[in-house]
Amino acid sequence: MAGLELLLVRLAGTVAGAIAKSLLTPRPGAALVGAPVRALPRPLGQDAPRRLAKVLAGRLSDAYAALPEHERQAAADSVQDTFAAADALDAESLFALDLDPARLSARLRAPAAGLSERGVGLYDELLGLCCAHVVEQLTAHPSFAARAAVEQTRAAGRTRELVEDVRDRLGPRPEAATVEFERRYAEYVAATQSRLELFGLTLGRSASEWPLDTAYISLAVTNERAGDRWTGDRWELPGAGVVDRGPVKAELALKGAHRVVLRGPAGSGKSTLVQWLALNAARRTFPAELAEWNMCVPFVLRLRAFTTSDTLPLPADFLRAAGVPLYGQAPAGWAENLLTSGRALVLVDGVDEVPTRLRARTESWLKSLIAAFPAARYVVTTRPSAVPEDWLKGHAFTAHSLLPMERGDIRAFVAHWHDAARQECPPDAALLDTYEQSLLQAVAGRRDLGRLATNPLMCALLCALNRDRRMRLPRARKELYDAALDLLLVRRDTEREVVGVEGVDLTRDEQTALLQRLAYWLIRNGQVEAAREEAVEMVGEWLSAMPQVEGDADQVFAHLLIRSGLLREPVPGAVDFVHRTFQDYLGAKAAVEARDFGVLVRHAHDDQWDDVVRMAVGHARADERVRLLKQLLRRADKVQRHRNRLVLLAAASLEHAPELDPAMREEIERRTAELIPPRGPEEALELAKAGELVLELLPGPEGLDEESAAAVVRTAGLVGGDAALEVISRFREDKRFRVGVEVSSAWGNFDTEAYARSELAPREWSEVTLHVRTEDQLRALRLLPEVAKLSLLGSLADLSPLGALSALEALYVSNNPLVTDLSPLVELPSLQTLDL
Repeated sequence: MAGLELLLVRLAGTVAGAIAKSLLTPRPGAALVGAPVRALPRPLGQDAPRRLAKVLAGRLSDAYAALPEHERQAAADSVQDTFAAADALDAESLFALDLDPARLSARLRAPAAGLSERGVGLYDELLGLCCAHVVEQLTAHPSFAARAAVEQTRAAGRTRELVEDVRDRLGPRPEAATVEFERRYAEYVAATQSRLELFGLTLGRSASEWPLDTAYISLAVTNERAGDRWTGDRWELPGAGVVDRGPVKAELALKGAHRVVLRGPAGSGKSTLVQWLALNAARRTFPAELAEWNMCVPFVLRLRAFTTSDTLPLPADFLRAAGVPLYGQAPAGWAENLLTSGRALVLVDGVDEVPTRLRARTESWLKSLIAAFPAARYVVTTRPSAVPEDWLKGHAFTAHSLLPMERGDIRAFVAHWHDAARQECPPDAALLDTYEQSLLQAVAGRRDLGRLATNPLMCALLCALNRDRRMRLPRARKELYDAALDLLLVRRDTEREVVGVEGVDLTRDEQTALLQRLAYWLIRNGQVEAAREEAVEMVGEWLSAMPQVEGDADQVFAHLLIRSGLLREPVPGAVDFVHRTFQDYLGAKAAVEARDFGVLVRHAHDDQWDDVVRMAVGHARADERVRLLKQLLRRADKVQRHRNRLVLLAAASLEHAPELDPAMREEIERRTAELIPPRGPEEALELAKAGELVLELLPGPEGLDEESAAAVVRTAGLVGGDAALEVISRFREDKRFRVGVEVSSAWGNFDTEAYARSELAPREWSEVTLHVRTEDQLRALRLLPEVAKLSLLGSLADLSPLGALSALEALYVSNNPLVTDLSPLVELPSLQTLDL
């Protein structure tokens, strides 16, 4: 073996010598001149023979250990002879081979006769390793980068000459001009659609635009298909009966569709979804569900831009009408060809923003486009009340309605909004982290905020207000609602330059006066919606006191329905408010102006009137506020069964009272202190009967003894809901025994896995017994491997999930007639106590 090692060193030296002799004689720059200008450092690779010999020896010992030594020596000798006989391995020869070791090996290869098949294989592998070493040494030399740049420039020049020669012989190709224009247009669309505008957010430091990539979230839509009939909660397919369709993400709903109508109220995300479609079409970055859309070229046609035009644009005018500066450079017939071939994505946004008198024209225009270019894709957006329910269904359009955001959507939107803000203002990143967590807690803990944040527009408003006010969201919702109403009733349309669409132009005060009368009528009559005909009739009556308003009752009502952003038509012929909270806010203002304090007090025990009473306290003048609260407390003394609720309602109303007589405030606080915090299970039970109202008033954990802290958790657990979960979360680090018992007991009132992750997993369960009552809770124990004491209550037959509890010391099984197999307990190494 010593002879072979010596041979490998000799072979490595031969290769390195070839490199040093003919390849890398050092010269400055790119080695393009014959005489160096200055002295150079010593050559690289002086330890190359040793390193290469080590690599070669490794290959011999690993892959060819079974080959006789004389064959291995013969193969190595042949490689050495190959390099000794090779021509000079200079830089030119290696660049000519594209620095490819395989091509160099093929050029040098000349195995000696007499080698076996395995010997030839070894020869080829050793030669390949040596050639790779040659190329590696070239790339490591100081002159390589400069020389490579020269070679690349020369190659590019040769390629350019070749292309120009071919072009001269073949002549110009129209397809090339089209491809180049599409590239430029795609870049323009990507640049102009990559920013998301948040209308009305002129809030000091808050920017008005955000990167769409981070601000956009995928919203849910109704999963409707052409020809389906909505039954109220499910879709009925012709001939297929009733099927459970449920909501789906917009991407899935658009899959396989060519013609889509997207319906949604103000701020639901229609225009943002159009923008997202245009951006992804331009970038060709649609997700897998919409991969076929990546071949589309988008045309964004916002109808509000054409309301003053005599006609709507034809394909040749799409770019000019949309304000694209490149329109004059488009090849002849380009848009028509895209529409004909099916590669065009026509995005028609805002049918509701077209004046009523022009909507028939818009419909005719769309139908003519479809008739002329049936292969193109069409997406049309509108508010539901602007067009009939079956609008365009006769032309194979599928209608989808954007749904309110769920809890997960809200969290995602808040996260994306703050991600966008962090990109815009990197120095504020730490502050924005704090703002984000603060807002998420506020939305989860305050009913009013949670109910407002169900569409992107209002959620964005909350994000901006929270940031601008440095987490000091209004203690009273009046300021928040004032900002929202200003945005929805005036600034949103003003900033979008939408004026007089329905033939009327109402001021904010005029719109507010009409809306608050409608809201109060709904509240007084215990209704959540009104018949459209009845609403129009009432508007007509109210207009008799507003002679300055132009337009009849139908026009004014249509304006309120379509433009205010506060009303919607959930089903044809009915109207309601998009948020019950706006109805309560406006209705309370109407009640105060009518001085209906007696009506408010008589209904104060009804939880449907909670927000109305609280908002009325905010709207009232100082003397009216005292009068209303006094009547509330007086009724609490008279009606014992509602006493707690009425006192707590008065206490919750204090946050909406910017000015209040000190004696009145002191009286309410004294009465509230008798109820909060609760001091035991019985008081917690009584307090929980007040419902969600009490959650905003619960203190802790700071300043509470163990019994009161446990009672607060018990109260929240009995009430349930997201706001209650936020209260319990405040006690996550509270290690006191009774608090842990109540945290465990509340498990059944919340989502099983979510509660286990957020409230149970962070706690230590070495002392407190965790109670499990359902199979879902039993399966969720995998999230709580450190539980030491466990109580199983009720009919739980399968105990196999207990195998995840490696730290379980005590198990109590009671009231369980089903369990017959205790073998899973064998997997519990720490189990010391079993009580059946």
